Amino acid sequence: MQEPKDTYFPQQTENNDTFNIREELEKYLIHWKWFVLGIFIAMLGAFLYLRYTTPQYIASTSIMIKDNQKSGISDELKAVADLGIVGTGSTNNPDNEIEVLKSRKIIGNVVDSLLLEITYFIEGRVKKSELYTNKPFEIIFVDRELLNSRKDTSFVVSVIDRTSFNFLGIEGNVVKSSKFNEPIFSAIGTFIVYKAEEVDKYANKSIYIHFRNRNRVIDSYKSRINVNPVNKNSSVLSISLQGSLKEKAEDILDELVKQYNLDAIKDKS
Repeated sequence: MQEPKDTYFPQQTENNDTFNIREELEKYLIHWKWFVLGIFIAMLGAFLYLRYTTPQYIASTSIMIKDNQKSGISDELKAVADLGIVGTGSTNNPDNEIEVLKSRKIIGNVVDSLLLEITYFIEGRVKKSELYTNKPFEIIFVDRELLNSRKDTSFVVSVIDRTSFNFLGIEGNVVKSSKFNEPIFSAIGTFIVYKAEEVDKYANKSIYIHFRNRNRVIDSYKSRINVNPVNKNSSVLSISLQGSLKEKAEDILDELVKQYNLDAIKDKS
């Protein structure tokens, strides 16, 4: 009887299925330059993003809501509220106080107190950065009502020295020269540019000033300020605000609480 001729076929198939790791790696290693370039581009992109993207900070605070005499609860119910007989025994109404904190009246007082309609920016290598605590000067309007009735306005100021500065046009040309701490009469109203102590550091630098309509500023902060009760049974409210400048956001929340407390004092008087 003749033996089959395909006795060794299984062994050949096994050898063909053997995976050669070195050969597979060599297929990709010949393109190592592209891998290195890809990693470099990814790291460069991450660095530029972290370097030039405006960071966002969240400032937060909490307050004990005021005693609301308008919550509709009688003195008799107040006497038994602590016994748990009346579920709505608290004279504090968190929902009402949240509306008070986010009211146009309170936020408007914050805007007026901190002059939030006016913002200052300085040109950087890639982007403009807002100046808040380290402004070279501060603009005060004699009649702010006139400013609030106008549309958004912007202009550029270039500091010359401790006594004077220039108003610049769109192309960087000098439009007008003025002095610090003196009244300036313009189409948007009369204002005074009060210099800061460190104004020398900004010599020959351009400062961009933006004036926004008061109502738009109030609407902006009204939508961005978050007020929520800590829990359902608490009289404590948590307030938070996200912004690119942590100090500014913190000052806004501090002023918001201050105006809220002043409003509570007026209600009791």
